[in-house]
Amino acid sequence: MLLNAVVVGLIAVFARIDSRMLGRLNFERPLITCTLVGLFLGDVKTGLAVGASMEMVNLGFMSIGASGFDMNMGSITGCALVIMTGANIETALAIATPMTLLITLIETGASVVRISMTHMCDNYVEKGEYQKAKLVDIFWGPLLYAVCTFIPVFMAVYLGADVINAIVNAVPQFVLDGITLGANLVAFFGFAMLLSVMITKKNAIFFFLGFAIAAYSGLSLTAIAIISVIMAILFYQFKYGDGSSLQGAGASVDELDELDDELDD
Repeated sequence: MLLNAVVVGLIAVFARIDSRMLGRLNFERPLITCTLVGLFLGDVKTGLAVGASMEMVNLGFMSIGASGFDMNMGSITGCALVIMTGANIETALAIATPMTLLITLIETGASVVRISMTHMCDNYVEKGEYQKAKLVDIFWGPLLYAVCTFIPVFMAVYLGADVINAIVNAVPQFVLDGITLGANLVAFFGFAMLLSVMITKKNAIFFFLGFAIAAYSGLSLTAIAIISVIMAILFYQFKYGDGSSLQGAGASVDELDELDDELDD
């Protein structure tokens, strides 16, 4: 349990410092972090399932400017506890929601400290002490992020397995049903936001075709994805392959005609 809590906490820290030090490699997403948690805990399937569900919820809570919530840390904790306790995905949301609120409160307090660090950097620069300014920026700032992320995630995973089971069993079923319904609504909203960027009049028919195949064919998502890739390649060849071949053939005929004319002259 201790090792699991430490590693999950380190995964959370890695995700937190992604956009702060690594240039945003896109690890700070529930789908990626939950998959990493599932890979370490030996249940990648559950990690992917929880991550996909949390990704949709995270899209619904997508921040604009300084507003919004970061579901990533809560998703990591919920995924770890679901895998370790064998609970269902709805339980992950029940864990992630209060964990997200807790992380938000901690981050608010940490932001006050980071503002003080900014003034420290300004003072060091004014005094010409550039090494101290760099130390605050490169070491103490990321360390603050790491501590404020590792401690709550570690404590939740280390102490939360039995406690979370007791809390979930004590929570009335109608409360869990309400949380599940609310999560689905937020997830649908996040999916709608994603479609609003992707869908157009030209490709809308393909989305409806995919939904119909998924609903009535009984095929798995993997099979549908393979069929979709094959269809995309065929459509591409029909639109561009034959036309370019015919155009090339026409160009060759024209060149031969010009050569005949020159020979005749």
